[in-house]
Parts: sequence; C-alpha cells; structure tokens
Amino acid sequence: MEKALEAGAQKCRVTVSKSVMDLVGVLDGQVDKVTHSMDRSVTLALFADGRFGTFSTNKLEEGAGDFVRKALETVRMMAPDSARDLPSPERTEKENKDLKLCMADSYESMTMELRRQKALQGSVFGTHPDIISEEAEYSDTLTDICIIDSNGTFCRQSETTFDFANEITVRDADAKVSAYWWDSARTAGALDTAAVGREALRTALQKRNASTCKGGRMVMVADRECAARLLTPVLGAMNGFSIQQNNSFLADKLGKKIFPDFLDITDLPREEGAYGSRLFDSEGVATKDLPLVEKGVLKNWFVNTYIANKMGIAPTVDDASRPVVRSTSAKDCKALLEDCRNGFAGGDKGTVLITGFNGGNCNSATGDFSFGVEGFYYGPDSSFPVRELVITGNMLDLWNNLVAVGSDARPCKPRVVPTLVFKDVDFSS
Repeated sequence: MEKALEAGAQKCRVTVSKSVMDLVGVLDGQVDKVTHSMDRSVTLALFADGRFGTFSTNKLEEGAGDFVRKALETVRMMAPDSARDLPSPERTEKENKDLKLCMADSYESMTMELRRQKALQGSVFGTHPDIISEEAEYSDTLTDICIIDSNGTFCRQSETTFDFANEITVRDADAKVSAYWWDSARTAGALDTAAVGREALRTALQKRNASTCKGGRMVMVADRECAARLLTPVLGAMNGFSIQQNNSFLADKLGKKIFPDFLDITDLPREEGAYGSRLFDSEGVATKDLPLVEKGVLKNWFVNTYIANKMGIAPTVDDASRPVVRSTSAKDCKALLEDCRNGFAGGDKGTVLITGFNGGNCNSATGDFSFGVEGFYYGPDSSFPVRELVITGNMLDLWNNLVAVGSDARPCKPRVVPTLVFKDVDFSS
C-alpha cells in the first residue's frame, strides 16, 4: 500500500489471501490420490486521478515496486469513473472479533496418516452386493484473509474446515444409479465420515427403479439438501450490479410485498462457528444482520460502494453471507411430506419430493425458470422414485406458492434453507 501511495495513487486497498488444503481421495475402497496444495495472492485496488483498476499477483517477495508502477500506468489509461471509491471508514470492520471459525489446534493435529484413516473410514465399498463403484474425498483447509486500505482499514479472518464427500454408483434394473452425500465440520473429531458413506449408499439404493410420472400441477416438497437451489436466483436478483443493469426481476420491488406474509429471510453473518459467517465483505465493510425479506416485503439489496455511488442509494454489503430462511414449522422433511400426503395443500392428489436438480436455468431479468429434477412421487394409489421431470414457472409465482418452511436446515451449509413446501408447481415429464 505504501508503494502504491508513493507512486501516485490517491487511495489503495490491498487484500492478502492464503490457503492450505490437504486431500485424500479414495477409489473403490483404496487410497487413490494424496494432494497437498497451497495458494496465496495479493490483490491491489488502485484509485488514481479519478480512475480505478484491480491487479493481483502471487509473487509476494520483495521488489513489488515494479509491479505497482506498471499497475498504476495501466490505471491511468482507463476512462475516469467518479463512482469508484473506498468505503467510508465508519463502515469498515474495526473489532476483528473471534467468530470461532478457525480451530487451529484441531487442524495442526492432523497428519497424513490421520487424513488417510478419515478417508478410508468413510468408504462403504464392498458392504453391499449392488455397489459398482465408489469415489470419496476427505479434505481439510485453512484459509486466511487480510484487508487494509489507505483510509485506515485493517481486518483479518482465519477459518478451518474439514470435509468429506462420497459418491456411490449401484446397479439398477437396466442402468446405473449414482448418489452423492457430503458433510463438513469445524474440527476433525466432529466429522463422521462413516455416516457420510452410509448415507450416500442409502440414497443411491433408494433411487433404483426410477421412472417418470404424469405431469401437471402438484405439491412440491424440496428437501433440505437441495432447497437452497431455489433461493439462489432470488439472492442473485438482489445483487446491486444486476439491479443497476436492469437485469433483475426484483429491480423495482424494494419495499414492496412480493412474497407470502409469513416469509422472513435474514442475512445473519456473525453467528459464531457457523458456515458462511464472516466479519467483513470484499471491501472490508463490516457485516451485520441484514433483513432481506420481512413478512413478504423486500427490505434490502446487496449494494457495494461503487453501485451505491452509481445509483445514489445507501450501500449495504457486496453479497449475502449466511442467508437464513425462517422456519414456520417445527417439522422436518419426513413430517412435512406426510402432512402433504394426508391432504395438506392438496398433496393427497399428488406430491413430488425433490431430492436433486439436474440442470436448467433461471432468467435473471424475468425470473422465468426451467429445472430438471429428480426425487419421489407420492400419488393417491402409488409411490415410486422419479427422474427426468421438469419444473417450470416464474420465481415470484413459485415463492408466492410457498406454504410451509421446515426446521431441518443442514448446519454445514452457508445458506440456511430447510425443507420447503410449494403448492401448484408445474411438472412435466
């Protein structure tokens, strides 16, 4: 930063990030690969003569003066942009409190032998006669990020994660069926890799003998593993850049009631130990609880300093950290599904439990979507696994058809979305 200011930049932000990851891969019950990777980078945001540019390098040794000088030369060739600026000092992180995201003792206690044991403990290859193949990976990661700027900002955060994922392929009557499960924990001891393997196998076996079902309007239960996929387009439409570019179906909806009365979505970025928690965004702006939807009313967008200056509105943060969809029911997926089969929201005439998405897209400007889905059909006279189904509609219409929100969100996910129940969803086969 000092070199940039000495070279003529009026303002500067420097972001330093480091990460270390160790991975053990298992193929069909045997260790297949072992990886140790390290990554580091410095990113400079330079403000000079009303112009702006960002530059990054992974060469952190002394002698950065030439890099900074060339970066400034490039910035001065840019077109002026008066909206570019650092965030005001009162908005940036000051406390650097401990969110209990970094469990250094647990991370430092890991050896390659312990990692190997963790990976092999999660293998279920050979435990069922119909298993064809298995691919599993254990990994642990330490990340560290620090941001300083010429307005006096200094903020830093470290985080550790321990992850395990397993994908199982089993025999079907006329094909192969695969299923995937994963989990993550803050400490190695809290990560049960054996449970992940068992769940991956159970899920794969359940998917056998799948077929399709008759299309039409039915109740859709999106389980906790995939429900966040339906929130993603809504969060994307809250992005300030999309709003400014008129590429958002929420561009004119701020302050308006556009969702059901009971729907509350809040960004809660400072819960200790929680996935997605962070002290600051990419500009060093301090995070805080941010209501996104309250009683169906859109309350905020994600607006960084640049977009706020372009649009003449108040800034917030650059993106969602840990959005939480508030539960309206104490029930989990199984209980909500049983309610639907017993007539809740008309589900006794046909309910589809969605357990996965297979491609598709959502138009960010209109909210129109089409997604391939798979799961289980529950009808008046039969129930069976289904695949090759497509749901279509509009995001605003879909979320207005939300009738229940469960209480079973997975704690390892940064988007806290439990089981969701929607009525009148268009299915086609």
